[in-house]
Amino acid sequence: MKTKRRKAPRTPGRLSAYNIPSRVEKALELPVGSLSDVARIELSGNRRAVIEGCRGIVEYGEETIRLNTGGGVVRFMGRGLSMSCMTEESAVIEGIILSLEYLS
Repeated sequence: MKTKRRKAPRTPGRLSAYNIPSRVEKALELPVGSLSDVARIELSGNRRAVIEGCRGIVEYGEETIRLNTGGGVVRFMGRGLSMSCMTEESAVIEGIILSLEYLS
């Protein structure tokens, strides 16, 4: 008769590849997500958004802009949207931002 092997339960104090960046961020008092592949979005009202961690443009128009990030796609919807700046890792969207959605 075969017995099933059970995995050891995860404990909060146990080190793993997933929680090392968050521990380092906490120890160095860095912003959450600054050491991982997550996108960081900074909004200035509803007129300007700076997206760090941007990897490319999926869709571009005056009413919709979709950007690829490490964790998925981010969609901005609004009026008169434009990208005033884009580098290898960041983008700046300006216009009237009506909504922001995270898509998988």
